[in-house]
Amino acid sequence: MTQHGSEHAKPSGSAAISRSARAVQSEHRRSDILKASRDVLAQGHADFSLRKVAAAAGVRLNTVQHHFSDLESLIHATIESLVGGFMQRSRQLAEGQYDSPTDDLMVFLDDAWVWIRDVNVRNLYFEVWAMARHHPSVVEMIRRIYSDYLGALALILRRINPRLTEADAYVKATLISCWTEGAIVMVHWGSAETPSLGLLAIRMKSACLALAETADAPAGWRGK
Repeated sequence: MTQHGSEHAKPSGSAAISRSARAVQSEHRRSDILKASRDVLAQGHADFSLRKVAAAAGVRLNTVQHHFSDLESLIHATIESLVGGFMQRSRQLAEGQYDSPTDDLMVFLDDAWVWIRDVNVRNLYFEVWAMARHHPSVVEMIRRIYSDYLGALALILRRINPRLTEADAYVKATLISCWTEGAIVMVHWGSAETPSLGLLAIRMKSACLALAETADAPAGWRGK
């Protein structure tokens, strides 16, 4: 009986290993498709399609459809693959990863600046923004990402300056977001007179820290 039991266990173990190997292979294939999807999207959202992504990934169309049932699900997964790691990092910094909240803010801005420097990431951002004009679900996804991003940044600002109200911290986080995204535009399409990336990064850090340390609203200003 014991011998028969062990004989039956062997195929089961082999099957489990086989399933595990297939799962790993499937995850690698999905990752390759998403990388190809980001590359295709960066070239222009108007021509973005399952078929083009399949060709870029070097797989059959039905392979892409196996992982992503339709274009909408592929779009969402592509955007998530672009921002997912950054958002996770932002939440960690909001909770406190370094010796001081000021260090967390500096690292937060450094992470954003890595993206600003990357021309491929900038192209993707522009195309995602343009795509949102035609896909309501993309609008909702972007709004959720911004909400999480600004919430994480506001938490860091309140840790730097506990005098800030929740509303004021969120306003300042929004302003910092406007600065960083404005930098994306200026770096991408700026003229020869545009300051260097390194200088912009240094000045932006100083401005963001000064903003975080200020608690008083301008005289006569009323928030809604």
